[in-house]
Amino acid sequence: MQRDRTTTYKVVFYLLFVLIVYLLETATGLGSLNLFGARLDLLFSVPAAVALMENPAIGAAAGLFTGILYDLSGTGVEGILPLYFMLFATFAGAISGRYLRRIWPSHLLLTAGGMLLLRGLQFVFAALAGRTYPMIPFLQSMYGEILAAVVLSPFIYLPTLLLARRFDRMK
Repeated sequence: MQRDRTTTYKVVFYLLFVLIVYLLETATGLGSLNLFGARLDLLFSVPAAVALMENPAIGAAAGLFTGILYDLSGTGVEGILPLYFMLFATFAGAISGRYLRRIWPSHLLLTAGGMLLLRGLQFVFAALAGRTYPMIPFLQSMYGEILAAVVLSPFIYLPTLLLARRFDRMK
């Protein structure tokens, strides 16, 4: 009974953290700031951090909620981003439980890999749909966003680590 309650609290607090990061990006000027010429996107780091700290199921919940928030902001085809983030966080949670530790370089690896995969899939699907983008500006934008996310990832990693440690003590 206590373990179920702790898991529920974990999910609620992680989803609140996702919501806070989303509100900071959209309601303030944080989302319109540029770092290294790229748009700041801290929201992508949250499901990677949650999946690193917890099991794949909790990571999937955070990923699904992150994708829903991305859909609310109108940044893609509806339904695709929640599916991507849910699968990404599930996969990241499974890999991190087996091969990675709860350290910052593991978070960087998951964030950069997930962003690279998503932007690559967006480019491929846009090409399949007949839209063409110049390759060099697309790559500059993609790598700039990844670099900005990596530089600012401690602002996501550290609160997630503190939440995970707090819930580990509650067991």
